[in-house]
Amino acid sequence: NLALGEAAALESLGGRIFEQSAALKIHPGGRVRVETAGGEISCRFLVVAGNAYLGDLLPALAEKSLPCGTQVLTTERLPEALAKSLLPGDHCVEDCNFLLDYYRLTADNRLLYGGGTVYGARDPGEVERLIRPKMLKTFPQLADYKIEFGWTGNFSLTLSRLPQAGRIGDNVYYSQGCSGHGVTYTHLAGRLLAEAIDGDSRRFDRFAGLPHYPFPGGRAFRVPMLTMGAWWYGLRDRLGL
Repeated sequence: NLALGEAAALESLGGRIFEQSAALKIHPGGRVRVETAGGEISCRFLVVAGNAYLGDLLPALAEKSLPCGTQVLTTERLPEALAKSLLPGDHCVEDCNFLLDYYRLTADNRLLYGGGTVYGARDPGEVERLIRPKMLKTFPQLADYKIEFGWTGNFSLTLSRLPQAGRIGDNVYYSQGCSGHGVTYTHLAGRLLAEAIDGDSRRFDRFAGLPHYPFPGGRAFRVPMLTMGAWWYGLRDRLGL
């Protein structure tokens, strides 16, 4: 709903959105050219914000972030008293584990529960099988309530867990690697990108100055190496270390 609302706001200001038109190749230059399967566009400035769905479009960016999958489910509608007892302050929560889980109540009294990070952005087919045991460990009182919805999506992880922003040449800008906090970060990033393109890059340069570390092992080994690290820290989570 947030993305739909922002798309509507963009179109109300004269912006144009072209769906199902993946960028296939970028040609830098005074006017940047972007190839798609159905045609080509040229522009004075390009913003690359593909994040976990960037693929191999810009290898120099891809080697500094890692797509990961996360799974989410929601229960059926809960009795109001039960819903309020789960999170009396109606807060959004994420735990402190390395492989963390997160949860909140929806407006219609469902519990939304997510987690189950999978490195390499593979989409497990059985979201409920992965996430429901975690939910019941946190809220065992929900054992008799059905799961009505489940889905998966990808986010982009960086080695430092900090977002990455910068320029390639003079007129290609990028922002990626929200590491699970994209809803908050991307709204600020959009404003800073607009300021930079408009000629005031002071705030954008603060983010661009953060170090962007490549994952050890290069692109071929970043997933297995990070998976081994995640296994180790996941074990520590289970042992309470």
